[in-house]
Amino acid sequence: MKRNGLPIFFLCIAGLAACAGETRPTDPKDPGDPPSQPDQMHGVTLTAAAPRQDVTIAPPAGATTLSLTMATIDNPSSQAFSLAATLAWTSAGNAAEETIGTVSPYPATQPGSFVLTLPEAARKFLSRTDGQLSLRLTLQPIAADRPLADPLRVTIGEPAWH
Repeated sequence: MKRNGLPIFFLCIAGLAACAGETRPTDPKDPGDPPSQPDQMHGVTLTAAAPRQDVTIAPPAGATTLSLTMATIDNPSSQAFSLAATLAWTSAGNAAEETIGTVSPYPATQPGSFVLTLPEAARKFLSRTDGQLSLRLTLQPIAADRPLADPLRVTIGEPAWH
């Protein structure tokens, strides 16, 4: 009696090895997949065409620094730019602003984190209990004679107060 099981066994093993090496895209609807990271990031995207955005904030009392993270920078022309951070307060028709500071990535395509020390006047803004307090983030050209130009897209992560 002849045994043909051995070649079939090797074919099965080879098939399993080929399947194990195969990469398969994950199904985002599959509950076994981890949640996607981009949904967890709360931040803003600024562009040359829309360089300013106000973000409502509730910083902790006594904060002395602000950490800003430029998570991504899409800047094919490597144009130099700055990111200005300003506190804006509004209440019953009144408004006031206080500059926190300005940072510039170098090179202009390199994402990174920046820590700004809050000036005394800005710290006083944080202690206000009336009205609404916002953090105004603004992309600015590095020089007045060099306006921002598209394409420029900067994504800033959630501000961190310390």
